[in-house]
Amino acid sequence: MEVRKITNVVIAGLFAGALLVPTLPAIAKAADGDHRREWREHKSKKHVYQRNKKDPVQRGRWDARKRYGRYDRHDYRRNARFDRRHHGRFDNRGHHNKAEIRQDFKDVRNARKEVHESRRDLRKDYAELRRDRAELRRDIRNGASRDEIRQGRQEIRSDLKEIRESRGELRDDQSRLDAARRELKSDLRNR
Repeated sequence: MEVRKITNVVIAGLFAGALLVPTLPAIAKAADGDHRREWREHKSKKHVYQRNKKDPVQRGRWDARKRYGRYDRHDYRRNARFDRRHHGRFDNRGHHNKAEIRQDFKDVRNARKEVHESRRDLRKDYAELRRDRAELRRDIRNGASRDEIRQGRQEIRSDLKEIRESRGELRDDQSRLDAARRELKSDLRNR
């Protein structure tokens, strides 16, 4: 009877140990300390969250080795001057009296819209191509007739032709946009 109790205790201990083995790395890491979060005190005596020391991004206004929080880098005196007559603007930036410059801004805006629409059309053409290819695969898998397979391949060829045309239109729209931006920059430089 006594032997049976001892064997039960030994088996229970082995079972408990087997359950604890997967948790050992986590326990060791908790005992060693989590190096990803380190708190330290910097010049202003505020506690700031410090990222991992191995992090390649080093930000800071005064010293590249020290890290400062978002609010430590914030310039609170930025809005100290406020011009009430012009809704806070100190100068007249963004306002152009020349009709040529205003027209250039409109041209850039319209060119960007055309590029956006061309990209949308190109995405639709690619989606149509994917649908037609899937339909052709389905037809081949289901044993469709040769005429149906030929028609599916013809649809795929026409989709590829549409994609080629859409890409050409997109390239033309992008070149128009670049030209409009160059013209706007030159007019703003020479005003």
